[in-house]
Amino acid sequence: MAISQKVKKEYFALVAELNKHNDLYHKKDSPEISDQEYDQLFKRLLLLESEFPNIKATNSPSERVGSEPVSGLKPFNHQIPMLSLDNAFDDKDLEDFEKRFLNKLKRKESYSYSCEPKIDGIAICLVYRDGILTRAGTRGDGNTGEEVTHNVKTMKEVPIQLKKNKDYPFPKEIEIRGEIYVEKKDFLNLNERFKKEGQKVFANPRNFAAGSMRQLNPKVASARPLKVFCHSLGYVDGNTLFDSQSSVIKAFQSWGLPTCPEISLVSNLEETKKAFSKIAMQREKLVYEIDGVVIKINEIPLQQELGFSSRAPRWAIARKFEAEQAETKINSISFQMGRTGALTPVANLEPVKVGGVTISNATLHNMDEVERLDVRERDYVFIKRAGDVIPKIVSVIKEKRSGSEKKIKLPSFCSVCKREISYFEENIPCLEILLESEFSEGCYGYDQFKESLKHFVSRNAMDIEGLGSKTIDALISNKFISSITDLYSLDINQLLSLEGFAEKSAKNLIDSISKSKETELYRFIYSLGIKEIGLQTSKNIARELGTLENIIKTNYERFIQVEDIGEVAASNLVSFFTSQKYLQILENFKNLNFNLSNEISNNQESHLQNKKIVITGTLNSFSRNELKEVLEKMGAKVSSAVSKNTDYLISGSDPGSKIKKASELSIQIIDEDELSSFLQNDQ
Repeated sequence: MAISQKVKKEYFALVAELNKHNDLYHKKDSPEISDQEYDQLFKRLLLLESEFPNIKATNSPSERVGSEPVSGLKPFNHQIPMLSLDNAFDDKDLEDFEKRFLNKLKRKESYSYSCEPKIDGIAICLVYRDGILTRAGTRGDGNTGEEVTHNVKTMKEVPIQLKKNKDYPFPKEIEIRGEIYVEKKDFLNLNERFKKEGQKVFANPRNFAAGSMRQLNPKVASARPLKVFCHSLGYVDGNTLFDSQSSVIKAFQSWGLPTCPEISLVSNLEETKKAFSKIAMQREKLVYEIDGVVIKINEIPLQQELGFSSRAPRWAIARKFEAEQAETKINSISFQMGRTGALTPVANLEPVKVGGVTISNATLHNMDEVERLDVRERDYVFIKRAGDVIPKIVSVIKEKRSGSEKKIKLPSFCSVCKREISYFEENIPCLEILLESEFSEGCYGYDQFKESLKHFVSRNAMDIEGLGSKTIDALISNKFISSITDLYSLDINQLLSLEGFAEKSAKNLIDSISKSKETELYRFIYSLGIKEIGLQTSKNIARELGTLENIIKTNYERFIQVEDIGEVAASNLVSFFTSQKYLQILENFKNLNFNLSNEISNNQESHLQNKKIVITGTLNSFSRNELKEVLEKMGAKVSSAVSKNTDYLISGSDPGSKIKKASELSIQIIDEDELSSFLQNDQ
């Protein structure tokens, strides 16, 4: 089926938006939308991917869980993916969950449910060999997390050696999964102490636990009252020892591992609803934060038969709590500008506590949302922490209107520099000097430049570690940076003059900035922030055109031949690479001695050049991301969906439906035993 430009545009915008929100939630601990809003966007993405299988992007969040490691910690590869859970927000969602797995089983079967509080902490994986704790890692993107063994070993609740038990002998190697958390009272006491000492104050216990695990110095984690509940298995050497989830918990307890005391076993779906209600009523009295109840099929043979989707087990679901609400007043509504020139309305609120957190502002997302709610300045509104995290305006209390309320209008120009809004939309990416006298703080151009700079240094772009939002704000407000290229002339004394920088951290940032000059071409293209040009499209451009010089000379007709590039994206590329001001920016980068490698296109002799390859199942020798990188460097095009155009399917254990489709289409299947020979072309 032909895919229209309109569908492409909507799809790739969804991919970008969902990946952004994944990044904010999992990497930066600062989500912007509710679980419900995320789920609606995600459902739309899945619908488009089912209707147009060939559209699927390799960076689609449907293939991903969570996010990639964020710090300098070593990578931790999960032998079995550490997936998220699908969410249920009401009883109907639970009923649909049961219908789905019964349809998959296609027979009547006896089963029960394990119900346990969903701890609001950070997921952890503990690896024991011969009963000895050898490694510990965070979830990360589900395949690769961060190794935090040095911090976990400081936690008194985590046994270094498992207790022996004749009823539950532990295997040679076992991955035990759980959740690290901090109790409410400890969190409040520590935050109060941090505040008095002028240290960073955490927004909630989950952020506190995540920040503690990401410390490089184990003395920091050791000084913090971190706790853990163990709840499930990952990799087990040999056959599973257990026939049920309840027997797993009993084994954990016999080995000396801490488990949640509020877990219950019920015999049917109606009883799960009662268990959920009971835990919801206990919620405020619990010593730890929870945001729902995890419901699992108790019988492990059924779990194994049902298996996993690409992002979640089919045998478990998280029943989430309703968000808490409060009433407050909108003092004013301001607008924030992103790097693309789009304005987002933000309600500035009379501070109000919702679920123990003080809320002072809430995003209204766009003018459609403003009109839907009919929200005005000075309105009284109901606020909820959607998904227990994000502040959201639920409704306007119109009966409280006095007549002094003011309707909201989208600004037509910037109140500081007086430029029309269209100026900022037409001048993207905003990489040129913006800190002229008219581009002062509070100006839309000033905000746009900050957002452009944040994109430029992000992980998938130039990957400059240590340049977070606060540091970027400080660099700009102190006028150390007035254009993107000014990053590369920063000196250590400038950084030492900023709050929070010491000699070592300043040197590390300077080194990271310098290191970014040696990077891949596709990262540099992506960092430029050209409209419609995402990460995968940047890779396609780099692969097919080879060098920055070739890209600059490329015309519209050639751009449109590049995979994933439509008419709008081709026009944007031509506009960018024929603009004198942007060409001057590229010249400035060239003068900084950037070295843009392009390993993918340089290996023209590879036997996998331009071959379309799909990876499925769990591999022991590579994480999926590692193998994808190897294949792309050999010139292959790695896709997430099997089609008639696929050349090879690389299959690990538990391959799912892709292997069946590949067989039906007579596509060559490479299993893990053949993988080494396949990569070396020794077949």
